[in-house]
Amino acid sequence: MSLKENILGVEAHWLMGRVMPREFLEEVGKYLQHVAPGREDELMAAIKARAEEIAEEDKDLAVDGRSEGSLAICAEVLASYETLLPLFDGDERRTILYLQHAMGPVLRRPYDLMFSTLNERKDPLDKIEKACRATVGMYPAYFEFDFQRPDPGLFEMKIRRCFFRDFFDRHDARLATTVMCAFDVNFMRAIDPAVSGL
Repeated sequence: MSLKENILGVEAHWLMGRVMPREFLEEVGKYLQHVAPGREDELMAAIKARAEEIAEEDKDLAVDGRSEGSLAICAEVLASYETLLPLFDGDERRTILYLQHAMGPVLRRPYDLMFSTLNERKDPLDKIEKACRATVGMYPAYFEFDFQRPDPGLFEMKIRRCFFRDFFDRHDARLATTVMCAFDVNFMRAIDPAVSGL
């Protein structure tokens, strides 16, 4: 393993394993104050304890720093889903929508900074491709990405294998995968045509 891969693994473990769960749970906590006043501490403790159990059950997925970080955030999301579902009267759709909302702001600032150069409007697709290729190293090697430029005005990113989807499938909670996808709102906002001119 190269030094660059080691550094990316440490960064990914820190971002996905520490920063993302903390920011995500802060957003979840905001909801608990409204629907379960006085029970916030109890429910947050239950989420954290359940997330630890899930991470321990699925530790076989954590083969490196990047996958350890991904497992940590997935475990927090699944534990939040399981804990909040009864508060939404068992309504899976509403629970997922809320968790997507909670995931949206996570790491927004780093994404805004990373893609701010798109506003320069010179070769924006080249910049998007370069940024996307650079972020691949943050994800577990388990992911399989394809990047293509079928023509100069088009950049395609296809994910053929996804750690997040396979994790939630393992727990018979595929719809919860969309909570992790909600994190991409930051990316999509950064390349909004109204902002980037694309």
